[in-house]
Amino acid sequence: MKEQLKMKQIIWKINLRDADNKIAVLKDKINDDVANATTRLCYAEKWLLARAEILDLEYKVPRPEMPRADHERRVHIELLKAYELQIKERETSLEYWERRYNTDIVIISDRLAEKSEQLRIATNRRKEFQKVYDLHEGEMRAWLTFKRERAARLAREERLRASVTRIQAWWRGVMVRRAFGAFRYLKNTKKAPTKSKKK
Repeated sequence: MKEQLKMKQIIWKINLRDADNKIAVLKDKINDDVANATTRLCYAEKWLLARAEILDLEYKVPRPEMPRADHERRVHIELLKAYELQIKERETSLEYWERRYNTDIVIISDRLAEKSEQLRIATNRRKEFQKVYDLHEGEMRAWLTFKRERAARLAREERLRASVTRIQAWWRGVMVRRAFGAFRYLKNTKKAPTKSKKK
């Protein structure tokens, strides 16, 4: 068991040493690549500078002269005029918007006063209608109870009429069958013979 552990430890040490060597080789390669890239960039920059100098010499572009003092003064005066013009435009715009704001505020306050007056009138009318409703509420309640009582009375009368009609019809039938009262004359009449069934 101990020998196996020692063998594993030796294998790990060898693997670790190989990995350290690979890391060192990779670091060296990276440093070489960085150095090569910097030299190439330096070479490209110098080549571009040289090419630009060649083109300048070919075309001999004259450098612009330094501006004169009176030219700069004139530029400053023009700038001041432009700024003053912008300030004046802003001031006129400010005055216009102030006037418009004031007129809009007046219009809005008038509309608000009109709407508040309409609201006041509407609330007063609603209060009046509420008073009228409260006054007529008792009458409406009495009318509804009258309607209910009338419907109940009519239903009761209808039931009575139906039961009276049924009793009268029964009594009339009894009087006819037994020949009572106004139907006594039926006692003397002969009954029609009933047909006998054929066998």
